[in-house]
Amino acid sequence: MAFRPWIVQKHKRARETPVRGGDIYMHLIPQSWSHLHILISIFPSVGLIFVLGFYITGLATKNDAIKRICLVFLVVLGLLAIPTYWSGDRSMALLSQDSKISQDVMNVHYGAGLVALAILLITGGYALVELWQRRSASHRSDRAMKVVLGLAGITLVMMIFVDEIGWEINHHELQRVVPPALAANATPQAWSHVHMILNHFPTVGYAMALAFYIIALVINNDVLKRSSLVVFVICSILGVPTYVTGAASMWALTVPPIPEISKAVINAHRDMALATLFGFGFTGATAWIELWRYRYIGRFSNTSLNLVLIFAIITLAIMAETGHRGGQINHPEIRVPTDVLPTDPTAGVSPALELLINNVIWFVPWQTVHFFGYTLLFATVLAVTLRILGFWKSVPFSAVHRLLPLGLLAVLMNVFTGMLMLLADTYRYVVNDYTFAPKIAFIPIGATAVLYFSLSDRLWKLKAGEDAPAAAKAVAVLVLVCWAGVIVCGRLLPYL
Repeated sequence: MAFRPWIVQKHKRARETPVRGGDIYMHLIPQSWSHLHILISIFPSVGLIFVLGFYITGLATKNDAIKRICLVFLVVLGLLAIPTYWSGDRSMALLSQDSKISQDVMNVHYGAGLVALAILLITGGYALVELWQRRSASHRSDRAMKVVLGLAGITLVMMIFVDEIGWEINHHELQRVVPPALAANATPQAWSHVHMILNHFPTVGYAMALAFYIIALVINNDVLKRSSLVVFVICSILGVPTYVTGAASMWALTVPPIPEISKAVINAHRDMALATLFGFGFTGATAWIELWRYRYIGRFSNTSLNLVLIFAIITLAIMAETGHRGGQINHPEIRVPTDVLPTDPTAGVSPALELLINNVIWFVPWQTVHFFGYTLLFATVLAVTLRILGFWKSVPFSAVHRLLPLGLLAVLMNVFTGMLMLLADTYRYVVNDYTFAPKIAFIPIGATAVLYFSLSDRLWKLKAGEDAPAAAKAVAVLVLVCWAGVIVCGRLLPYL
């Protein structure tokens, strides 16, 4: 592809000044085409996943308000195709001057991107037509709604392919070949790849959930409130593997080291990621408690809803800064001369905690709490799943449902103590692909599946002596297997 000379811009790298702290400040307004493209290009793909989730909820519950809101969001995403193309076209001219970047990969990304954005525009246009026609109360075309769903699904598939090719443009570490002499101590680059995929979901998910949540509060739609709370919980759960894969990526990028990647900049990103993890904990826990509480009283608490809103806004702001610092690691094209990048690899909260927890005096208490948390978690899971599987049929499901807050407490205990233990010996954990990777995979699956216990109407109405539906039993088996897998894999870590 030939690049037009009039859009070629001079590439400016940020200056690096020796500082001890992570003094990186987020650019609220993008200052380059590349920066703008990185910020908005994830919404047509990842954002589309969450809009589709709400849209399917609207179809399943026959909630016209949710359907209309989703159609509006599809129109907005369709319009985003224009700045996404514009910024991508101009950022390619800048990146083409970097000899390390493959022109062939950029050309494939550009061509596939054109197709994906064209379908996205068609989807947004069709959604706009459907919105216009739905002004009439008599217009209720389920066929048209399914066409929108199909077009959005095709767009999503194309976007996934385009994003994957796009990552290969800048992230050369994914194709890194480690010399045989260093391979034994190297961390698999798969961690970096997974982290790049995962880290967009909590960020974009919180932004989309927050938008839907505010609309739900304004129009007072309980179904949309519940759906938004569910998304907050799921995104918070995804924050755990995102944080863990990020910690693993640090070792993949620094052992053996990559000259152009700074450990000090990574630590600045880790510090904000740590704060984000706490934000996930507060927001996700508050949202889940309100979902659990809603089952018993049939209405939401305004105090709790407002608390979720405050936590979500704060968490999203922290995530925005975390994402910007993460972009500073491997995207020099988004740096500007006013950036002051840290150069001291020992500075920051994360390295300090790493040194502190490495002390046995501090490690053992956290490990003890971690093991106690697993005991409490598995006991709760076992009690609830056994009732669903047909044991203890003399009690209604609502009785064992009361035990779930104990499981939430145990999860919070394990997440934060596990995070501290991971900080103490990250390298030893992440090089163990046999048990650590499956453990991290089981956690979000098992935690997300538990949501079913508070969302299923059929399960909630299960009375004493009645048998649970087959779908509930399948979920119960999945939950039991996942949390048993977490415990088994965690226990085998020191031995494999």
